[in-house]
Amino acid sequence: MIRDGRSRKVVFVSHCIINTNAIAIGPKTPNIWPAMIDEIVDCLKKNRVSIIQLPCPEQIYYGLIRGRAAKNDMDNPSFRKLCKKIAEETINNIEQYMKNNFRVVAFIGRRGSPTCGVNKTHVRKNDKIIEENGMGILIEEISKIIKDKRIEIPLIDFEREEKAQFIKQLERLIKTLNKKN
Repeated sequence: MIRDGRSRKVVFVSHCIINTNAIAIGPKTPNIWPAMIDEIVDCLKKNRVSIIQLPCPEQIYYGLIRGRAAKNDMDNPSFRKLCKKIAEETINNIEQYMKNNFRVVAFIGRRGSPTCGVNKTHVRKNDKIIEENGMGILIEEISKIIKDKRIEIPLIDFEREEKAQFIKQLERLIKTLNKKN
């Protein structure tokens, strides 16, 4: 076990939590947070939790400058294959941390994202993009793997209009983790 002052706490995050520049054109988030979602970063810094940022499948596949899209617009075999590859690499990384006695606080997704939404995603219905219950494509792939491997890690959604509640939820998860060790 490593005993050199490291916090041994990590959180995995969707790319746009740390880099709002990567968000598709259209959503309001970059107007509120022009670089990163400060409240999440501040909470994690305060609690000495390291941040592991996943690559953005949308940016890799569709490019940095892209319009708003829905899950059913993106869900094709090659995009899903990319998401599965990122999911496998992410779970391998999570397993490495867990195997070496690091505590994984959670995976933070982005509510409504067609790729990284945990509980809600955007879908296109009758030429309108609406939010409905369900996971984004990358989160579906991550969820399948953690279920198959029986890995217990909370998957939580950040929603800009519910940031105070989200920060409380994140702090509860961190405190619960601190009590276990």
